[in-house]
Amino acid sequence: MATAVEGYEFGLLGPLSGRHGGRELDLGSPLQRAVLVRLLLGEGRQCGLDHLIDALWEEPPGNAVRSVQTYVYRIRLSLGEERSRLETTQGGYQLAIPEQAVDALRFERLVRDGEELRAARQTAPALRAFDAALALWSGEPLSGVPGPYARRHRGRFVDLRLNAQVAQLSCADELGDHARVATELIALIADHPLREDLYALRMRALYHAGRTAEALAVYAAARETMVAELGMDPGPELRELQTRILTGTEPDALEPRPETQLAGAAPPFGSPTATAGAVDDVVTRSNGDGEPIAPGAAPEADRATTAAPVEEVPSAVRPQQLPPAPGDFVGRERLRERLRLALWPSGEAVALAVLSGIGGVGKTALALRVAHGIRGDYPDGQLYVDLRGDGGQPADPADVLVDFLLALGMPAAEIPATPTARAGAYRTLTADRRILVLLDNASDTAQVTPLLPGTPGNAALITTRHRSLVPPGAARFEVPVPDQREAVAMLGRFTGDAEVAGEPELALQLVHACGQLPLALRIIGARAAARPGRGLGAQLQRLRAEERRLDELRAGDMSVEATFQVGYRALAPDRARAMRLCALLDAADFPVAVAAVLLDRPEQETEEQLEHLVEAGLLEPHSADRYRFHDLVRAFAARRADREDPVADREAALVRLTMFLHATLLQAMSATERSGSLSIHLVPVPLTGLRFADAEEARAWLLAEHTLLVSVFARVLRDAPAAARIVVASLSVIASSGLFAGPAHQRELECVTDQAVATAERADDPAWQAQTRHVRAWLAFIRGDLTAAATDLREAIARGRAVDDPVAFFMSARLLSVVLADQGRIAEAVAFFAESETVAGAEDDPGSPAYFSREVGRLFTALSSDRAEVNLSAARHVYEVSDRLRQEAAKR
Repeated sequence: MATAVEGYEFGLLGPLSGRHGGRELDLGSPLQRAVLVRLLLGEGRQCGLDHLIDALWEEPPGNAVRSVQTYVYRIRLSLGEERSRLETTQGGYQLAIPEQAVDALRFERLVRDGEELRAARQTAPALRAFDAALALWSGEPLSGVPGPYARRHRGRFVDLRLNAQVAQLSCADELGDHARVATELIALIADHPLREDLYALRMRALYHAGRTAEALAVYAAARETMVAELGMDPGPELRELQTRILTGTEPDALEPRPETQLAGAAPPFGSPTATAGAVDDVVTRSNGDGEPIAPGAAPEADRATTAAPVEEVPSAVRPQQLPPAPGDFVGRERLRERLRLALWPSGEAVALAVLSGIGGVGKTALALRVAHGIRGDYPDGQLYVDLRGDGGQPADPADVLVDFLLALGMPAAEIPATPTARAGAYRTLTADRRILVLLDNASDTAQVTPLLPGTPGNAALITTRHRSLVPPGAARFEVPVPDQREAVAMLGRFTGDAEVAGEPELALQLVHACGQLPLALRIIGARAAARPGRGLGAQLQRLRAEERRLDELRAGDMSVEATFQVGYRALAPDRARAMRLCALLDAADFPVAVAAVLLDRPEQETEEQLEHLVEAGLLEPHSADRYRFHDLVRAFAARRADREDPVADREAALVRLTMFLHATLLQAMSATERSGSLSIHLVPVPLTGLRFADAEEARAWLLAEHTLLVSVFARVLRDAPAAARIVVASLSVIASSGLFAGPAHQRELECVTDQAVATAERADDPAWQAQTRHVRAWLAFIRGDLTAAATDLREAIARGRAVDDPVAFFMSARLLSVVLADQGRIAEAVAFFAESETVAGAEDDPGSPAYFSREVGRLFTALSSDRAEVNLSAARHVYEVSDRLRQEAAKR
């Protein structure tokens, strides 16, 4: 528990606790405690709302923001009179609790002090600092606190505690307390049997206590454990320590150098990769006779009493292969923090992280920024390779291993011939180092596996477009397209903040035109630098032309189209075809069933094709059975379809889809009460469509797929005139059902209907022209535009009189009579009503226009939106006015 400072005490190094003025604080629910931990470990710095969300959940729920705000509010209440310490800042919160009040922060401070004192050879004060640090512990750190942030820091604190224990015992040994050190190490070795530094420290303590035989027995036990668990002998420094004990050479010469111990940028003291035998710089060491000792040399078990000199090996280099990180990098704060924690050096496993995402989203830039930021954690070097995994010729890992071995100091003549031997040599050279490996643009797990270091303390960061590339033990992070705010910030950094600040609306539109893709934004920045007088408006104008957008997103060797082209060329032909055909859909997302119709394949096979596209980073999963394209990826795929697929094939796919959607609309009608007869008056199609259990299920589908329906119909009217009549029949169903949830949906439907009217006017088909006019009139009537409705209805009736279609004539004449009545033109309204009655037929005759009209009203009531005014002012109003007109007609 932390010492009380300013009345506050917070304990994190055990069960989470808090006190103020001697009073126990109510820290609330587990998730509230997780928020408090995140704020406390922020050390008084601002903590963004998104950081708090990430601290609590791997996959945040829909109410994440509200939940976190509630937890923050409750934490404020628990602070009582000093609730102002928890301040709301722009975009987050800041908790002003001093370091001394939080035991975990005091622990880290004391450990750093101890290391500094030890490095200055002030052993006694260093020991006191370590003793004080370890006295703060009361159990498992952050016990009972949930969430990924607490989990990561729980592991970090455990590692730091072990490092501090080793440093504490090393100080005690230096001060002559050998028996205590040897005894306390028994339990530590049992808990951490692969930590060579623990064995080394106990060997030294026993030797200094005059117990040489026991010290050599410790080495024998260590070797037995290493061989059994790892299949290898102990490291060179532990072997050298054994040799010195055997020969009577002073073992103190092997005391670990303080500057390589413990926390911060240096390796944790005592980790398997920073042990007394770490080959951090593979400096050639000498035995007691001054002969050099090779890092890999050691006496055999049956020659344990011999200390023969071995050959000298060249000093290894520290490779620094990272390309420079982009100087104009901006944003990605959450991801960067999560990556840094995932790549924190561990004493138990290689730290592995995978960045996946579509081409151009900025995976490499992010990886380089993070890698440069953690170079201090990996002082023995950084390796880098572009594995060309998104192209047709991925790099061979056997060839990459040659480059890595050379970089690590192995002479070319000694590099093994076989891939397996090279991988073994690579892991041997990295076994006692702290190295970061950046594997950029990887293709699959098989390619990266031989390139991963094999021992804890090392790390590997992998970038890939392939979502399934996740080596065992790796943390995977999807790099998303930045949100609007971050994308604007990127544009400002690339083009100049002043220009973006001067034209914020243009900047926002430009960001949207680029699909918020970092590569596209960077290209805009390069073009702006090349033509400084052009301005954002000119760039935006050029991007608005859909057919030219990809051409405009090119500058020098940067090209959005080329980036997508690399992954596209690697696709099998059937998957490339699937990508091209799905790009015919302009909707934000689409279900598997729709894609299956476009591809003319079974749904299971189609889903497999779509998953391959997801794996290739060319499609994104949207929900359980839905997918979506990034806007620029869709533009790329559509361009490939224009260039590679015959017009007839694309039109056939659109016709199939239109028939399927129309058949599904007919099924929706059939799912409602007594609506089956409506379909006999509509265009028949050979497909079945989706089936619905009831009207509610049909209604849910129609509302969910509104955008898809509208976009497909608009595309068909433009590009597939053979299916235009089916589109008009489908529009009739949607309009007559009232399925447009609000004015925005109705406006979209009206735009497509305008397009249908224009298409029909170009055809020599009065019946089709009458139908499109009637649909548009009905939508205008619902909107309350009686003048527009009357105009279209007169045109529909004029064309309807020329063909023998009593249903169409009846519907238009009856609706026109209601419109005229609402306009106060009663006489004219009665005349049209009477004319409609001449073809009405009996209302109980399923084939009559009157029966059809009544069923349309039922359908409207059953399927229409929740807007009560639509139901009342449209369907019911038509019948109410019609009843009055019938009475007027009877009087005359």
